[in-house]
Amino acid sequence: MTGSIQQNLIDQLKPVISEERLGTYLTAAGFDVDRALELYVWNAQVGEAFHLPIQAVEVSLRNRVSVAFADAFGPDWWKSDRFLAMLDEERGADIRLVRQRIRNRKLSPVAGQVVAGLSLGFWVGMLHKRYSPPLWGGRLRLAFPSLPAERSRASLAVAAGRVATLRNRIWHHEPIIKRDLSAEYGGVMTLLEWISPEKAAWIRPNCRVPQLLRQKP
Repeated sequence: MTGSIQQNLIDQLKPVISEERLGTYLTAAGFDVDRALELYVWNAQVGEAFHLPIQAVEVSLRNRVSVAFADAFGPDWWKSDRFLAMLDEERGADIRLVRQRIRNRKLSPVAGQVVAGLSLGFWVGMLHKRYSPPLWGGRLRLAFPSLPAERSRASLAVAAGRVATLRNRIWHHEPIIKRDLSAEYGGVMTLLEWISPEKAAWIRPNCRVPQLLRQKP
């Protein structure tokens, strides 16, 4: 593109992308407009590719944590007084909200609906040290049988928190071009391997993240 056409396109895009957001890509591209727009598209493509491994982690994590819930509080853990009394205010609010949403759909809550309706933030929060004695005492290996022997609940909490941070940036369409995405991808896949090496082996050859990282403009 010629300089005038480039500037015209930037002026047209600013109102719908925002000057600040567009500026992130322009700065990263050394104010080369063509490359900045290529980075914008690439950012979206990489975010799309990350959906597969992050979704794999999120679904796997919630299903494994719910195993510990059921063992500690019974199959209807989500309405157990002991379970609810254990939760901090934020996690308790999460449970109340998901139960209300299910009732709003004229359904009677069951465990599977509650599990699916809770956010990744809820499941990451349940790995916090405050839940170590009441929930994780004697249940970590029950819920996570493939977790390496040298790893702990704290290891899971840190890894899951990093995945949640990346997920939130992607899901809110934020720029991720400045992040070490190769390391981020490694972290996602390592966590998935800790939860289910079989699922990690299935997801890895179907994931486009490594290919796209090599194609960064």
